[in-house]
Amino acid sequence: MSKTPDKRRRGDLELFVLALIGDGVSTPYELQQAAGLSPGATIPVLRRLLETGLVQTGKAGSRGRMAYRLSASGRQRLKVDWKELIANGPSGDFDADLRVALLALLVGGSRRLAVNFLRTSAAKKMESLCSIKEPDASESPSPLAYQYGALRTASVKALIEAGAAATAAVARSLSRGSAIRQPRSPRKPLQRA
Repeated sequence: MSKTPDKRRRGDLELFVLALIGDGVSTPYELQQAAGLSPGATIPVLRRLLETGLVQTGKAGSRGRMAYRLSASGRQRLKVDWKELIANGPSGDFDADLRVALLALLVGGSRRLAVNFLRTSAAKKMESLCSIKEPDASESPSPLAYQYGALRTASVKALIEAGAAATAAVARSLSRGSAIRQPRSPRKPLQRA
């Protein structure tokens, strides 16, 4: 897997979609409805997974929705590659980090690893506040420009702090076991690595 952020995020999304398919969420519609993934995210990912042989198609259902299933290489990739995402550390993107933590929990079977990953993500968000430069009134060409810069900086800091707090809250919830509830459907659970 590439170390660049864009490809890494694509990698975590691909692995997450593989895990969902392995868990019985098998159509693009189900990926969108059950997992909250957008069509713009799911269709290209499914196309790549199909082209690389990580998933296979089944027969279209009554509404013409194509069902996907994991191939042997898809199961193997899922079993191995989630560990690399953990080793690479959090990306800073909440959704990407949440997907990686869930892969650690549900594929890897490690609540501790998932919680620690999210705690690290929250801490990295807070550390990033140090790199935000406050605007300097003496360097600003006008009071209006300075005020805009100061308010923009304050809002960026607030968003980062809120994101860190949300990530930490998810980690706390996950550590207590309250974040994960088993579905009521009789779906087959994910195969643990």
